[in-house]
Amino acid sequence: MSNKHPANLRINLFFYTIISCMCLILMRLFYWQVIKSQALSSEVIKQIATQDIIQGRRGRVFTADNYLLVGNQTVYDLYLNKKEITLDQLEIINQLVEIFKLYYQEQEGAQDDLSQDETQTPAPKPDFSAESFKQSLSDSFSRSSTWLRLERSLPTELKLKIEDAKIKGLHLIEETVRYYPEGSMAAHVTGFVGKDENENDQGYFGIEGALDKELKEHTKSIKYKKDAHGIQLADQKLDFSNLDGRDITLTIRRDIQFIAHEALIEGINATGSKSGSVVVMDPATGAILALVAWPNYDPANYHLYTTESYRNPTLADLFEPGSIFKIFTLATGLDTKSITPETICTQCAGPRTFGSFSIKTWNEQYNPNINMTEALKKSDNTALVFAVETIGHDRFVEYLHRFGIGEELKIDLQEDRSSPLKDSFRPVELANASFGQGFYTNVLQMLRATGAIANQGIMMKPYIIEKVSDSQTGDVIEYQPEILRKVIEKETANTLTQMMVYAAPNRDNWINQHYLVAGKTGTAQIASAQGGYREKGTIASYLGFAPADKPKFVMMVKLNEPQNSPWAEVTAVPIWYEIADKIMLIL
Repeated sequence: MSNKHPANLRINLFFYTIISCMCLILMRLFYWQVIKSQALSSEVIKQIATQDIIQGRRGRVFTADNYLLVGNQTVYDLYLNKKEITLDQLEIINQLVEIFKLYYQEQEGAQDDLSQDETQTPAPKPDFSAESFKQSLSDSFSRSSTWLRLERSLPTELKLKIEDAKIKGLHLIEETVRYYPEGSMAAHVTGFVGKDENENDQGYFGIEGALDKELKEHTKSIKYKKDAHGIQLADQKLDFSNLDGRDITLTIRRDIQFIAHEALIEGINATGSKSGSVVVMDPATGAILALVAWPNYDPANYHLYTTESYRNPTLADLFEPGSIFKIFTLATGLDTKSITPETICTQCAGPRTFGSFSIKTWNEQYNPNINMTEALKKSDNTALVFAVETIGHDRFVEYLHRFGIGEELKIDLQEDRSSPLKDSFRPVELANASFGQGFYTNVLQMLRATGAIANQGIMMKPYIIEKVSDSQTGDVIEYQPEILRKVIEKETANTLTQMMVYAAPNRDNWINQHYLVAGKTGTAQIASAQGGYREKGTIASYLGFAPADKPKFVMMVKLNEPQNSPWAEVTAVPIWYEIADKIMLIL
């Protein structure tokens, strides 16, 4: 018979049970808090932590007078999730068509009201066809995908109208696109933003292309903690700095750009020219004040235009300059003291012959014993041949390089490049080169060279960027005028300027009534791809600066294949003087 009391056995059993449970709990706690602690911590972090990719904005572009030339705009892509729709597809399509039609009718009415103000240039009316839009939506719905993109880049006003309709299954996804408030007026300056092979934003042409790295926005991965309701915890500091691209301020002035743009379009329409360009520069600094070319394009809708439209012709289009180049031949002769303004041409009584080639004057009228000043005014080819022979081959080639003919500008625009230039000319080639034939240049090269004459012999580097600014840090990089080299002596520049004043057309313009203008016309033949020159078509140009004694600007107007007259006197000169009148009034 056992001497242990049953009550003691029950107490001991209870005690051991409690001890066992406590041991099990401790072992379990040790397992979770020590062995599995790292895994549990990771799981907790996963539940409360969020990782997002944030992106800054692309840098903006401003004119020198602080007008926005390129900015950013929020738009919306319209998507449909087929699994969420509760209406018949045809009903959804019809509702969307009505929403879009109403919106574009409102826009057209607003623009009709705006057009009543004669100070405003009417904008093109919205192009919307209900039938074609309905067909586009039907085509989208017929695709097998669950998620469908129905429309891209919708404005905020249209997005609000779609939201008000409360159509289940429609989603509006926000994105940022480039905004060009001045439209096509400065398209060849700004360029545009498209997509690269990875569907990322990429700048092309103009400033957008040349300074893409400066303008490009940055992305950053950020991690933060949130509570059970998904709200960010307040004790965290997130770094949103250094995400935005840098802003760029150009040397382009909006008022001068507008004046040049309007005058060029009007002039091209009046002359029936195939294309044309105008560039205005400050010769004392090299700052580009206006750069306009036509045909142009809308950079916000670049995809609607041919790729040929994107090219900046003031850089990309090479041409034989023709008679505007005569000022540089005479500058070379004056600077080397080979000729003076009074030097008589002893071989100007008739055409000049080089083997089977004959060089004539433009009107086949000859001027025996003409001096160099009169030769520039009458644009006498034979007199320029005489001048270059007096100068000599080697010195002429040396001054071609001094004036930067064929040399790239190193300006912050895409398509800047050198153009081919010979170092050796046969006698007939040298004769042709004296009046601007047989070699290639572009508008900005000619403007840079003329700027050296206007700036008393000192060539400035053309530039189009005034400053680059970081809106987040406040850092500013300012561009300063840069002297390239001394091309000719001050006395040479002054003498040649007087000759150009004498040669400039005597127009009844405001600027001629108040200031002296130095200029030279050019009517150049167009080289044929098969060799020689085309029988029809010319390049008409006018190159000059004003006031002649203290130049505020140097400007070149170039027209390709004007139809009403082949001569620059009739076509390019009126455009130049119309712009010059208005520039002088505002400068």
